[in-house]
Amino acid sequence: MREREEAALLPVEEEEDEEEAEEDESSEYETDSEEETTGMAMVKPVFVPKSERDTIAERERLAEEERAFEEKVKRKMEERKVETKHMLVEEIKKDEQIQKNLEMEAEIADVDTDDEMNEAEEYETWKVREIGRIKRDREDREAMLKEKEEIERVRNMTEEERREWERKNPKPAPPPKQKWRFMQKYFHKGAFFQDEGDNVFKRDFSAPTGEDKMDKSILPKVMQVKHFGRSGRTKWTHLVNEDTTDWDNP
Repeated sequence: MREREEAALLPVEEEEDEEEAEEDESSEYETDSEEETTGMAMVKPVFVPKSERDTIAERERLAEEERAFEEKVKRKMEERKVETKHMLVEEIKKDEQIQKNLEMEAEIADVDTDDEMNEAEEYETWKVREIGRIKRDREDREAMLKEKEEIERVRNMTEEERREWERKNPKPAPPPKQKWRFMQKYFHKGAFFQDEGDNVFKRDFSAPTGEDKMDKSILPKVMQVKHFGRSGRTKWTHLVNEDTTDWDNP
């Protein structure tokens, strides 16, 4: 009888043990969850108005506007490139047209319009000029060779022979220079056409002309200036008069 009562009490004790184990597990879970929640930082909720909310539609709209702006800039750059290319082509065409016009004008200028010219007579005059040129070149070559031979011969002479040769062949004296008048104006003879045979190129350009033919040294001191009586005249006369060099105190 007693054994039967003990057997009946065993299941009740096991159930009580299981309930206590479940209560312990639930209490441990609650404790862990409470510890986790207490360790987290709580963020204060902030109210954002609807007009200021960054929604997906707003972000897509801004992205679309940015893409449209980039496309617009790219399209403008392409249009500018095409416009620049057209301008360059137009400039090249314009330069080619100008060059073509110049070539046409040159061809027109080269056209021989002297229909009345006598070709036989022109040929004879050309032949005379060509013969004169050939003769002049030959004479120049002969004179140059003769001069070289003479120089070589003089170099091989002794001192006595050279003095004798210089006595027999004196150097030509330069033409005497004319003395300039007081305050005479200077004229440069020029550097061109000096080899021409015309007498006008062989004149003495130091000779006085115009008012320089008058002796200005006999004029009063006040009149011995350039452009006397004019508003643009200077007080300077010539370098000799304005020279301040003290030759006694070098």
